[in-house]
Amino acid sequence: MELSNNLLLYGPPGTGKTYNTVNYAVSIIENRPFEEIVKEGYALALEKYSKYTLMGRIAFMTFHQSLSYDDFIEGIRPDITEDGSLVYVPMPGAFYRFCRDADHPRLIDGAVPDIFVTVSDDSHIYTVSIPEAENQQDFEMSVIDPQLLPEGTSAGDVLVSMVSPMESDMIGVVMSTNPDRCVVRWHKFSAAQKIKGAQKGREMPYRIYMPTKKFVYTLVHEGGSGDMGNCVFIIDEINRGNISRIFGELITLLESSRRKGNPECLEVYLAQMKTMFSVPDNVYVLGTMNTADKSLTALDAALRRRFEFIEMMPDPMVLNNREVSGVNLSKLLAVINNRIEILYDREHMIGHAYFISVKSIDDLAQCFINKVIPLLQEYFFDDYEKICWVLGRHDDPRKCDFIVMRPRTSFQMKFNLPNIFDIVKDYRVFLNPESYILMYKGEL
Repeated sequence: MELSNNLLLYGPPGTGKTYNTVNYAVSIIENRPFEEIVKEGYALALEKYSKYTLMGRIAFMTFHQSLSYDDFIEGIRPDITEDGSLVYVPMPGAFYRFCRDADHPRLIDGAVPDIFVTVSDDSHIYTVSIPEAENQQDFEMSVIDPQLLPEGTSAGDVLVSMVSPMESDMIGVVMSTNPDRCVVRWHKFSAAQKIKGAQKGREMPYRIYMPTKKFVYTLVHEGGSGDMGNCVFIIDEINRGNISRIFGELITLLESSRRKGNPECLEVYLAQMKTMFSVPDNVYVLGTMNTADKSLTALDAALRRRFEFIEMMPDPMVLNNREVSGVNLSKLLAVINNRIEILYDREHMIGHAYFISVKSIDDLAQCFINKVIPLLQEYFFDDYEKICWVLGRHDDPRKCDFIVMRPRTSFQMKFNLPNIFDIVKDYRVFLNPESYILMYKGEL
């Protein structure tokens, strides 16, 4: 199944949304089925995810209320010049940079030979004319006469071999130099490339004055080294941000039909960067959303229309019916969620991730004290009667070993005031397996 350019994983907390962005990202980049990536194991997927992140093909950010268009697309930032003056300069945002790099590959991404990884903007670019006897079709490294090179050529400089006044057949990096020899590693083009910066009629060698990295990236990319491939921009907790404030007019550009390379492609003019911008077709946006934090209907309608949604619900079978001191965690989770769905809704169920690390009864006790009960207190606004129904015994849900009712005072009885409940303070109660088993025994 081909995945959409815009995907949103949504569901209750603890259902593995952020966890599965790793599998989805690798699936998209390698253009392989999601199920196939899962079958290979999470450890391998995580290893690949880390590699692709270093290569610039995956980026991750979390949305929040203070995030803005300036951070995401473009903005103005103050800077201090060398003489101490305050200036304001345009700065590209995270998404703009990612789209720019996806459209124009960087050396580190592996789309170009690794010999250029060490190239920096401090490197010089020189055009050279390599004698035909030395210019073999298949060599990658050569030793050439230093007299063919400009004075001052040093390791790390870039050499452009010219076959005509305006065209090059290969480009290389100087690996080492001494008075007698110069070692160069080469990358040969499949066809001669026109050289931006070359001037007809000038004698060689001469220096090309322009940013070295940009020159090399563009030339090698156009020289048939391949494109960046699929890239994935992950937005965690996408519903926590102010979508209109973050995306601005670019929300329209996310549509697959409006992407660069499509017949209905749209471009917008970015005032600060002073350039036209469109979202490349090879950029995938993968978002996650916690439905317990904010309902799906509250998500910006413009964004919802442009995304395909994949629901991720609690799956008790992920726990493989694991038992700790006789407590079946899969059955325990299933019963708790069945009751939450009846008393509240399905968007506030408890995810299986809460129980993944539970290996002992002590772990289970800590999980309930520090995670499950505080979550239920938040969901039910400290309505302990409902919490008792969620955690109560199967034969009488009003009886819950973890919650006790304080003795009623004369004041409460006189004015018919509600009961007051407390969480049990005795830790030993949470270490009793029967307290958990009685929740589901006979119900499943």
